[in-house]
Amino acid sequence: MVKVMTLLKKKAGLTQEEFSQYWKETHGVLVAKTVPGVKRYVQNHVIKLPGGREPFFDGVAELWYENMESWQKSAEWYLSDKGKIIRDDEEKFIDKSQMVFIVTEEQEVLKA
Repeated sequence: MVKVMTLLKKKAGLTQEEFSQYWKETHGVLVAKTVPGVKRYVQNHVIKLPGGREPFFDGVAELWYENMESWQKSAEWYLSDKGKIIRDDEEKFIDKSQMVFIVTEEQEVLKA
């Protein structure tokens, strides 16, 4: 399994609540309906930190793919004209200058 994790920072002017609501209710539905090859899609929304400190990121998206080939096809789709629907929607709520992508293979260490 290949997992792509994307660290997200909300666009200036949005509250955490606005960011999370849009991401879950609008963007998440769009990703689930349109991005090819995704086996699992998880959104990790930050919670308030003790002392009111601002988090480094506002959320982490996880997209799971069967293998490297399916991820590569999905990445090509994302950069294509068809993927523009996702890229345009990201502009509405994400500070794309601070997006960080990490492509991983999961190594399970402990299962409860």
